[in-house]
Amino acid sequence: MPVIALASCKGGCGKSTAALVLAGAYAADGYTVHIIDADRSARLFNWAGFGAKPAAITATCADEKTLRQEVESARQTSDVVLIDVEGSANASVAFAIGYADAVIVPANPSAPDVEDAISTVKLVRDMAGVARRAIPHALLWSRVPSAIRSREMDALEIQVGEGGIPVVGRLHERTAYKSLFSYATTLDHLPQADVPGVEKAKLEAARLAAAVGELLRVGGASAGEAAA
Repeated sequence: MPVIALASCKGGCGKSTAALVLAGAYAADGYTVHIIDADRSARLFNWAGFGAKPAAITATCADEKTLRQEVESARQTSDVVLIDVEGSANASVAFAIGYADAVIVPANPSAPDVEDAISTVKLVRDMAGVARRAIPHALLWSRVPSAIRSREMDALEIQVGEGGIPVVGRLHERTAYKSLFSYATTLDHLPQADVPGVEKAKLEAARLAAAVGELLRVGGASAGEAAA
């Protein structure tokens, strides 16, 4: 079953949010999802312990010493495995990339985030060289303002393109994504009467899940593995 790592060399770029968005989208499609929380803050593991998450989503914690065991175990029991790592250049990040079938690198639309995303992509490519295999990867724009496009965004996209980095999609700045943590649930279970923009967020989530599946297929996974 595919292992997807959400990786970055910095914190605050939206890795945990992206992991929950993907987990909810795959669970809504009928797949079982296991989240391996390799961030010392254990934000996703704590999320899984509260609220009303779907039974299809499970979570455990790991560090650089236990990550391999957690990945191997999760591959046997779940359709999709998501790894969320700490936002720093540490051993867990490198190990997660090495175990992954695909790596998503979230980045806010800012120059510092793009610089860190480029560094993370270099790490992915270095690990692919060490492993002597392709590791499909792509940048995910996160917390994108819904306002009119800015010249800064255009310049950042050019910078990413010049680095030969594919882009898997965008997650806009939405209350619904923040509410995933405050309600401790998935987009499908948020109270639409209280949380604005849920339907738009769900459409965005479905597009992202499909794009990640395509990234896996292009990278060599079978259609069944990519969907699951």
